[in-house]
Amino acid sequence: MSKQFFATICLLFITFYGKCQVTCSIPNKKAFEVRVDSLNKIDLDSLNQSQKVIKIAQTFLGEPYMEKTLEVDTKKETIVVNFTGFDCTTFVENMIGLSKLYTGEENEKYRTLNHYVSILEHIRYRDGKLNGYTSRLHYLTDWVRNNEAKGILHDITEEIGGETYDKEINFMSTHITAYNQLVDNDSAVAEIRKVEANINKKPLSQIYIKDIAKVEDKIQSGDIIALVCKVKGLDVAHVGLAIRKEDGRIYLLHASQSKGKVVITDKPLAEWLKNSKLNTGITVARLN
Repeated sequence: MSKQFFATICLLFITFYGKCQVTCSIPNKKAFEVRVDSLNKIDLDSLNQSQKVIKIAQTFLGEPYMEKTLEVDTKKETIVVNFTGFDCTTFVENMIGLSKLYTGEENEKYRTLNHYVSILEHIRYRDGKLNGYTSRLHYLTDWVRNNEAKGILHDITEEIGGETYDKEINFMSTHITAYNQLVDNDSAVAEIRKVEANINKKPLSQIYIKDIAKVEDKIQSGDIIALVCKVKGLDVAHVGLAIRKEDGRIYLLHASQSKGKVVITDKPLAEWLKNSKLNTGITVARLN
């Protein structure tokens, strides 16, 4: 067997789950199995979903940040499983996915890669089904609303003091060249425009940066924190998990591009965002 062929086999392991193609490298498959083995040793059964997701997330501190972890094939959308690097969204998705893997079913034989793929598909895609690139929940607002409809979480932004604001979401359809799957693909662009129009039917909400400290006692460890941004046409630029530290303050546990790994912010969230030039506030969602 040539070294080149062996390298290719190691790089890409592709299988099928139901009718959907799954992309997972052999190192990622091994990393998933090692992670499950380690989580099996932690008592997670007595924890609620929020407690469980933050307990699991803390075991990922120091894991590498990796950009565009889902953009492995511009021709065909596949369910990508990556446990060797995370961007901010896939970090949150995987933490929720693992919390689901450890919910309800205690028998360890169900904690398999194929079962995990079904969980990821349910979280990552519109109505829980992969149906091409445009079925992926690209916008965080769309992701929250669709996962709320699935019963996975609920948006508590306004409930804890957030305010509505006006903004037209259209970044993807107005920046087609930034998305290889949309280039020269009029039907995909048309579908994305439908997604954006649907998002724009309902008002957006946020807790402004100046108000975060006032409401942080209502935020729990494990809540999903999305950073609302100033970029024209875009709703959210970053996402992570809230974590309350011993000082009683809320920090952000997230896959950080600037730090190059999964970290907890060095300051409480309110102070960390205080002088942000990119963000205006946060949205908060809580796992059910």
